[in-house]
Amino acid sequence: MESLALVVSILLLICFFSGPLGLLLTSRFLTSASTHPAAFIFRRTAVVVNGLLGLIVSTLFFIEPIPALLTVISIASLILNIWVLDREFGSHLVTRIRATLAKGNGGNIDA
Repeated sequence: MESLALVVSILLLICFFSGPLGLLLTSRFLTSASTHPAAFIFRRTAVVVNGLLGLIVSTLFFIEPIPALLTVISIASLILNIWVLDREFGSHLVTRIRATLAKGNGGNIDA
């Protein structure tokens, strides 16, 4: 039983801290500090591993019937991890959302 509690605790910690850790890894301070190619590769690898692990664990918590607070935490983690990966690899998603909202039709394609 203790090992099951340990596994669940690790999964909860991954879900809870992967988004903020990803934001830290993609901050301007760490991005500018990783000018050496080895540091750049290490930072980008850490962002990808952290983001994918957070996305997988958050999705697992989101689709399971669990208490509402954990569902809210998993939704927040999903959003943060998608934002972090988008922030690291070009911001195409954010640009597309802003362009859709700037059209003034609220994203309604038929209007």
